[in-house]
Amino acid sequence: MKLELLYRSAEEAIRGLDLARIWPGFAPLKFALFDEERCFFDGRYIEKTDGFCANTAISYQGETIATWRVEGELSLPVLVSKLVHEMFHGFQRLQGWDCWADELEALNRYEYSAEALSLKLRENALLCALLAGHRAGDYRELLSHRRRRWEQYPYETGYESRVEEIEGSAAYVEWMVLQQLDAAKAKDFTERMCSSVTDPKTLLPIRISCYDTGALLFYAMAAAGDDPFTPAARPAILTVQKSVPPSDGAFPGKAACLQAAADAMDAYQQTSAAMVRAALDKHAVVLEGPAELLGLNIYDARRVGNALTSRYFLMVRQAGAEKTLYGDFVIQMLDERTIGRVYRM
Repeated sequence: MKLELLYRSAEEAIRGLDLARIWPGFAPLKFALFDEERCFFDGRYIEKTDGFCANTAISYQGETIATWRVEGELSLPVLVSKLVHEMFHGFQRLQGWDCWADELEALNRYEYSAEALSLKLRENALLCALLAGHRAGDYRELLSHRRRRWEQYPYETGYESRVEEIEGSAAYVEWMVLQQLDAAKAKDFTERMCSSVTDPKTLLPIRISCYDTGALLFYAMAAAGDDPFTPAARPAILTVQKSVPPSDGAFPGKAACLQAAADAMDAYQQTSAAMVRAALDKHAVVLEGPAELLGLNIYDARRVGNALTSRYFLMVRQAGAEKTLYGDFVIQMLDERTIGRVYRM
């Protein structure tokens, strides 16, 4: 479908949504759709600049807008729900939310642990069980395991909680938009979340899973009467998990869960290392450093030693000039912010 036709259809569907019922004070923002060559915004085609490189919210000509890269086939309800997800990120910025994670720091500092991952798997099973109805015992156990992880793995749990708050809230809004547009698609979304968060193999890289665990947690918090919607700029998820004492780490089936977590970590690390090795062996160098790392696609970025991966794009500053490289890359780092060399994957 042509961009302008898709834009008009999405615009009409968004006009019919009751977003304030999903999140108090939230209203639609303008949005842009783009593909490899063109960009459609506010009723017309515009120049496709480097700012249109990802599904996100950006500042464009003095206002905050949502952007979406059109590729493949998405049903209109799914596309609209994802556009509203990105609009919600714009809303977060406009409202001054202060719980954004330092993603580049996390790529270097976050360390995986089978124990922490096993606790998270138990929490996720409880989150899915709570969809059937609020049970105080399950909710309290959920928060007590989160409190234990917070005390034992403060950096990692703090990072996850920030992603859950920013991305999880947007995923929650996306989910609720589907509830308004297409009940069958919303049911699919729910089933996909629960299937994903309870499978240790799909929890890594951890950032991706935080979209779903955050959405499920916002739902559970609302069902329990722990208002997750106001005020905007506060760490709601951290506050709630600190409200109960930590667990002792025990739960039914812990040994098997711990082994599954360890196996998932090993498989993830082996896959990540193979991706880096393949790029280095190919030796398709696209940039020689030193250069400053400005940004990458953090969604599913990986770290292997001093190497990072980024799909779709990479933003750098070299010799005083900023530029965006398009493609899939392995980036060899000299330190946390300085690029030594970039290879195409």
